Amino acid sequence: MNKRVLFTCVLLVLLTVGVAGCKLPASSPPPTITTQQPIAPTATTGIAAEATFTSAPPTAVLVTTTPVPTTAPPPTQVPPTPAPPTPAPLPPASRIQFAAGGTGAVVEGVLDSGQTLYYVLAANATQTMSVKIQSPNGDVYLGVFGVDGYLLLPSAQQTTWSGTLPTTQDYYLSVTTGDGKESYTLSVDIPPIAAGPTANVTPAAGPFDPVATYGTATFDDPMNGGNMSDWVKPETGLLPNTNYLKISVTDGKFYVTGKVPGFSTWYFTWHELSDFYLQSKFDSGSCTGKDAYGLIIRGPEHQAGVSYGYVVAFSCDGSLHVFRLDGANPYTTVELVSWSPSSYIIAGTNKQNIMGIKAIGNTLTIYANGYQIAEIFDNKYTFGRYGVFVSPDTIANYTYRVIQMSYWDLKP
Repeated sequence: MNKRVLFTCVLLVLLTVGVAGCKLPASSPPPTITTQQPIAPTATTGIAAEATFTSAPPTAVLVTTTPVPTTAPPPTQVPPTPAPPTPAPLPPASRIQFAAGGTGAVVEGVLDSGQTLYYVLAANATQTMSVKIQSPNGDVYLGVFGVDGYLLLPSAQQTTWSGTLPTTQDYYLSVTTGDGKESYTLSVDIPPIAAGPTANVTPAAGPFDPVATYGTATFDDPMNGGNMSDWVKPETGLLPNTNYLKISVTDGKFYVTGKVPGFSTWYFTWHELSDFYLQSKFDSGSCTGKDAYGLIIRGPEHQAGVSYGYVVAFSCDGSLHVFRLDGANPYTTVELVSWSPSSYIIAGTNKQNIMGIKAIGNTLTIYANGYQIAEIFDNKYTFGRYGVFVSPDTIANYTYRVIQMSYWDLKP
């Protein structure tokens, strides 16, 4: 064999062995990252803890890139701020001024056919304003709106308006006639803001006897069904039986049932009183806890579309509760006397208690079995109907009995 060829073969063999025996080191595996699940909020913190790493995070890899030149964005176009709307000009108006110490005013005038005139007066927030327009043919109509543009009464053939004013400002009254020339009388009344209610629950010494003080009762009802017409619904001639309340007379005994636990329900008779002493004898029936029975006074006229009055309640556990009902939808009340135990209220099942309420002007005095247990001062309501009240605590169909009900009319 030629030496050159032999040398070439030996060289190729050595190169092959060298390459096969050389191994590149393997790449290190990436570090393992485990996370802990977020901790749920606790009652103490209310905030979930952040997740935590149990091993070192991976080493950041530096990546270099060649920057690409960019074109600067166009400047942002900011829309111009619109000018505030120009308020509508207020109409010329005659200002109404009350006399010193007065709470109202009366204005008279004459309107041409289709004419509108305006009056303006200042009043404070939360004051109650009542406005009435009268004319010979009843075709002069009223509108009420604030200087801020808030419409309290649109001019839609209304002749009266009464309500609580939302803001301290000027209020405009418009008077508009229909066809033909017409005279009118505009009356405005804004009584002063009433002071907030207060109450005193310190018992007065000694019993109170209304007969000894006022003589024979103006009205007395033994509640045996003889005066059923006082309690039936005028529309049906039947005693009420609704989803929440039932009144029934069985064997000459008058019962009131509250059907739904947690609901306060009432029902008025037709009698209306302003200043009076009202007394009722109750049997608590099968009761527990705060199952409550009692009276509501100075309520609205029948079918007035509103509900209000003062509620006085005794509970099965011997406590007193007094509140002012200002509306039923939504249910709106003002607490006058929170539930307060009284040693003069006999607690327990089938116990008899006499509730007395003396209402003179803005003062309500509450009696239990002849003893004064509370005195409340509030002038929100001064006249209206009275009725029965029931409020089951936890058990449905709580029923109590009204044994007797009398009143003394103390109106001057």
